[in-house]
Amino acid sequence: KVAESWSKLILQPQEEHRFKRIAVGVNGNVDIILKGSKLINALDSNASFPVYHLVDHPSLRNVKDLKETFAFHHAKGAGGERYMENGEEFRKILKAARTVDGTEYYIGGNAALMAQKLASLIPVGGEVAIGAPVGPKLKPLLHPLLQVPSSSFVDEDEYHIILEFSKGESWGGRVAPIASRFIFSHDVSNSHMSAFEPFIASLKDFKPDLIVISGLHLLESQERSYWKKRISDISELLRTLSSNIPIHVELASMANEDCTKEIATQIFPLVDSIGLNEQELWLLCRVDGGPHCSSHLSGPPSIPVANDIVGWMLKKYSSPRGSRLTRIHFHTLPFHVVAILTTSRWNQASSVTAGTRIASTQACDDDNIAQHPEKVELRVSGKIRLSVSDTDSKDFDPSLSTITWHKSGVSYFFSPVLVCKKPSKTVGLGDAISASGLLFS
Repeated sequence: KVAESWSKLILQPQEEHRFKRIAVGVNGNVDIILKGSKLINALDSNASFPVYHLVDHPSLRNVKDLKETFAFHHAKGAGGERYMENGEEFRKILKAARTVDGTEYYIGGNAALMAQKLASLIPVGGEVAIGAPVGPKLKPLLHPLLQVPSSSFVDEDEYHIILEFSKGESWGGRVAPIASRFIFSHDVSNSHMSAFEPFIASLKDFKPDLIVISGLHLLESQERSYWKKRISDISELLRTLSSNIPIHVELASMANEDCTKEIATQIFPLVDSIGLNEQELWLLCRVDGGPHCSSHLSGPPSIPVANDIVGWMLKKYSSPRGSRLTRIHFHTLPFHVVAILTTSRWNQASSVTAGTRIASTQACDDDNIAQHPEKVELRVSGKIRLSVSDTDSKDFDPSLSTITWHKSGVSYFFSPVLVCKKPSKTVGLGDAISASGLLFS
């Protein structure tokens, strides 16, 4: 019933409110995906049955650090991401990775993934431009309709190496308890957001009616003095943009509390819309004194807790004088919520449902989920409590799956996800959700 309700609920915005020219920046790279044990063995051809020390290095200086950190994550069955400090060592590993059988190349980077999704979804006549470092390997992977300004082309791509391991895989004298992946890179231009100035300069010619920005999270890998100045520079450039063109910022995984708070304080009031998941929501809540988040997050937050934090966040960052912020799109595995200031003009019932639809269809790699209900499960039922602080609730009706309510100047739009039981495509899912939601907003 939920899948059948999508066609009734997801309506294209009226022609005059439709986004037709979307500019997306500023992080993009090539993801190299391969079996982790194959790469380590290729780098260590002398050892037939190697046993490695398990060391979780916070950053990687050389091949030895990589072997020990990968061994740690493989043995624990844990996902992880690390920065490799030495560019020469990284290039040596990259060369070895290219020789491994079964190595695959994909688009990486939140901005590139969002631009790719928008180019595939935008109605005929619409245009999408990407402002990110685009080299000779990334260019042919991009959607043919995606426009790349000349200032975005670079001689060498940035690469992120993704080492996969499967559940029960025996390697290095140990067995992986679950399947996961370990990611590392020596990504200079994205971690400096070097493409930001050329991206802003390219907007003059492209004349977008929507600007989408991602990549701010990558600054936290730099020294404090660097990211502080960079965030200040970026905020100054954002102030030069017309307030008539909406700006959406897509967040991604962060750990540095000070950097997160700086982004929230300096950037959020200068943009109209924010997209984020539970990890980013919880971190923002903790660093800025939001409700219900004093403990550590274990799994998706409950619906009333998420609603309260999203409402708090929208009010907090839309309250500074001159703030542009009017919309937050929150997505977690079992449900999504879009909150807007009631006075704003976003079309959100369609937007939140479009996001939950793509969460199901892309994860299962099946556009006809309504015909295959056995592939998904609904984790929302009965009465839905709207807030921790009061007893208000709404009955959930699967045939009218989007729920709307208003509270203290904020309008909320809730939609459940048909959770894919055996997901086949999870990379870039958050980016696809926000991209789809924006097109229908």
